Amino acid sequence: MTNILARGALLAAFTLGAAFAAHAQDTFPIAGKPVTLILPAVGGSTGDRVLRMFAERLKEDWKVPVIVDAKPGAGGVVGTVHGVNAAPDGHTILLGYSHLTQAYAFNQKRPYDALADLIPVARICDLPMLYLTADPSIRTLQDVVAKMKGTKGSYGSYGNATTSHIYSELINSRNNLGMVHAAYKGTPPLITDLIGGQINTAVVDLGNTMVHVKSGKLKALAITGNKRSRLVPDVPTFAELGYNEVSQPGRYWLMLPKGTPSATVERIRTSILNVLKSLEVQEQLLSMGIDPASSEREDVAGNMRADIDYWKRVVQATGIKAD
Repeated sequence: MTNILARGALLAAFTLGAAFAAHAQDTFPIAGKPVTLILPAVGGSTGDRVLRMFAERLKEDWKVPVIVDAKPGAGGVVGTVHGVNAAPDGHTILLGYSHLTQAYAFNQKRPYDALADLIPVARICDLPMLYLTADPSIRTLQDVVAKMKGTKGSYGSYGNATTSHIYSELINSRNNLGMVHAAYKGTPPLITDLIGGQINTAVVDLGNTMVHVKSGKLKALAITGNKRSRLVPDVPTFAELGYNEVSQPGRYWLMLPKGTPSATVERIRTSILNVLKSLEVQEQLLSMGIDPASSEREDVAGNMRADIDYWKRVVQATGIKAD
């Protein structure tokens, strides 16, 4: 009898301990503690608008404040470091974008390993990239090739070794145009100078430029993706024009620091996918020139590794070296 009671007490203690451990692993969100969404870029950008849209809906689900904190600098590295070094309790979520996968293509040294130090929770959207000009005499990408060859033209980007730089240089080098690269500190000043004619062309995402394309201030000559965008249906894809290697859009992921409990990761993933299921959210993203990701679960880490392989091939074709 004594042994039975002892075993019963032991079992009860074990069950209580297991329940306590499970509860400790599933304490997200902590009541009253804000969740911070880190934007590793300047405020007012496409990423900022997307994060604020998610923040509004996630706070309703989690019943805690959800704030967006812009931490720009060093091509996204400053903000990413904050995300990597955050407490792994789910209350700091990083917006990751294509610079994370492109860094491997350039063998760039970073104070982190994106795939090892971050948990990719979900892809939230893709950003179609446009090849743009404000020159009224240019109506097609072929016109750029014809007009720029042998001149001292220039193309702009929102930073060295960014998607904007990579795609413009690929077109430049493939056609031996000899255009000079002008790197800007972010998208807004790049667009201002493109519209003003200080540079001839640039590759920028649809979300940041749609208003200018619709107004006629900018002419879109090509778009990434395997099909045309319903928002700019008259713009051909790069593949239609023979540039099959220019296909990848920009990517946005939401990511957590390594060590975050699996139950917390799953709780956050479920919330994000539920936001993506909303038809209102999908329409809002599309109206911003952004393609919403699927609300179905996907192998985010595996897809990021595939993106790394893609960028290695494209960067090698351009000969670009990171600063």
